[in-house]
Amino acid sequence: MSENNEPAGSFDPMVQPFVDFWSSYIKQANDATRAMLEGFDEGTDVKTWQQRWFEAVSKSMDVYLRSPAFLHAMKQNTDAVIKAKQQADDMTAEFARNANIPTAHDISGLFERLHSVEDVILGRLDRIEGRLSTLENQMGVGQASGS
Repeated sequence: MSENNEPAGSFDPMVQPFVDFWSSYIKQANDATRAMLEGFDEGTDVKTWQQRWFEAVSKSMDVYLRSPAFLHAMKQNTDAVIKAKQQADDMTAEFARNANIPTAHDISGLFERLHSVEDVILGRLDRIEGRLSTLENQMGVGQASGS
């Protein structure tokens, strides 16, 4: 009898497909084992028995992994994980915004702005160096002709 006052066999709808699958799997495995053991006699090689068992398990798992119930449950679980990740990211971003903590997006934006400022400064320095070079050449030419 269940201690949590839930009827026996009642599970969370998210878990129910897995419970159904494993119950069905165990029943099929028991049936396959019985059929295999009925054909097992004293002269049967253990390797042959092992090979049959592996084939039965392989077929059973293949059928299960391709079943619509399993694929649907996997989709639900994947969707739930993605939603939880998005909610966690949203909560983290909201917390960072309220606490005035910079996020990775803020820092990358700052880096881009600093990079553009650096480009402007380097461009201006190049123009200043060009002007200085021109002035130095004019002064050098002027001093040479003035002597």
